Amino acid sequence: MKATKKREDDRLTVAVEGSIDVKSAPELKEELEGELEDISELVFDLTETSYTSSAGLRVFLGAYQTLSKRGGKMILKGVNPAFYDALEMAGFTYFLDIER
Repeated sequence: MKATKKREDDRLTVAVEGSIDVKSAPELKEELEGELEDISELVFDLTETSYTSSAGLRVFLGAYQTLSKRGGKMILKGVNPAFYDALEMAGFTYFLDIER
């Protein structure tokens, strides 16, 4: 997994390449540490992401909770059908903004 961050004012975009699994999810979480404090919008560009495990879902949930406490917004964009199915089974489609 490779994560590339781009900051524009109070918006942070994180482009993720590869799979988010039990090994790479902690790396992604570490990439986000300290970055969410003063942003109001977090965008995950998942166009190049093929898979996520439950460990990856926990990273998304943690980021969402951090932002939503302050009225922030989180968007997942470029979600492929298999990834969307995992999000749907976990119930994430009810509270996350998801763009395919």
